[in-house]
Amino acid sequence: MINILSILSFLFAHEFYVSVSYMEYDSDRKAIEVQKKIFFDDFEVALKKQNNLKKFDILKSKKELVDSYIEIYLNENIGFEINGREYKINYLGHEYINGTINCYFEVLKIKKIKKLIITDRSLFSDFEDQENLIYFEMLNDLSVLRLKNPQQKEEIIFTQ
Repeated sequence: MINILSILSFLFAHEFYVSVSYMEYDSDRKAIEVQKKIFFDDFEVALKKQNNLKKFDILKSKKELVDSYIEIYLNENIGFEINGREYKINYLGHEYINGTINCYFEVLKIKKIKKLIITDRSLFSDFEDQENLIYFEMLNDLSVLRLKNPQQKEEIIFTQ
C-alpha cells in the first residue's frame, strides 16, 4: 500500500488528483505519527498559489525554503480534533520519492483517543476532483477515510 501513488503515477498519465496519508497512534510516545504523500507537481501548484510565487520549483529549491512553505501549508489545511480539543501538527520534514513529496509530521501529547476528527482539505482549492485518502491505525485497528470536496473532515470513534 505504501507505494500505491508510485504505481498509479506510472500506470496513468496523472489525470487524477489524490493524496495518501498513513497515520498511526504510538501509545508509548503518546503521538500520532503521519506520512502524507502528494504528487510533487500538484503540490508545487498549491505552494505557488499559497505563497504568490511565479517561479518556484519544488524539486530544485532549497530544502529549508520548501520545508517552510510545506509547514505553513499543512498547518492551514490539516487539523486534528481529539476528544474535543484541537491539536497542531509538529512538522518534521519532507523528501521526494518516485514522483511524490512525502511529508512527515506528528501530533504530540495524546494520552488517549476516544473521538478523533481529522480535517484534510489539501489541494481542494486547486483541483476540483482532489481526493485525500487517510489510513489511520491504532492498536492494530485500521480505519480508512476518503475525503472529497466538500467533505473536508471525518470522525472516528474508538470504543476501546
